Amino acid sequence: MYLRLKQLPFKAMMTSAVIALSTLVALPLSAADSADEIIRAKAVSIVDGDSISVVINQELVRVRLAGVDAPEGNQPFAIDSKQSLHDLCFWVEAELSSISKDYYGRMLAKVKCNGVNVNAEQVRRGMAWVADQSVEDRELNQLQEEARAAKRGLWSYESPVPPWEWHSRGVAFPAELVWPLNEKMRI
Repeated sequence: MYLRLKQLPFKAMMTSAVIALSTLVALPLSAADSADEIIRAKAVSIVDGDSISVVINQELVRVRLAGVDAPEGNQPFAIDSKQSLHDLCFWVEAELSSISKDYYGRMLAKVKCNGVNVNAEQVRRGMAWVADQSVEDRELNQLQEEARAAKRGLWSYESPVPPWEWHSRGVAFPAELVWPLNEKMRI
């Protein structure tokens, strides 16, 4: 004898479907909760000098490079910093590790593209600052000191202003300093 299961009411079926779907959609972001996990994802867009967009499980996710801060869009070297990150990561498989979230809920990660530690390389090239002097990654601090001594990238200015001070001071650079940087992008 067969037991016949009652068909669930439409509302109950839809509720179950929504719960199942929301669980599937949340999976890529919950993967960011594990600091030990490594995620491989295609870098499909460069947002700025310290952020990329990647595709994880068919979802577009913005990833900030952990421990570094690049010039803002209206700061000198912002375009150069973004171009540097583009040269390193655009349209290649990125390996994300040491994943966490920042105060705003954004994904933070150490990023490797083509085997290169991109966080460290941006600092080495003088295209980003170490975001916080309390960063425990001694390599980043050492690379920043080397870039400063060699006057690479943003360190070629006498007194470069880090983004966290740029915001608080509302700093504006003279047009002659910003214009040549933007001229590269004009066609």
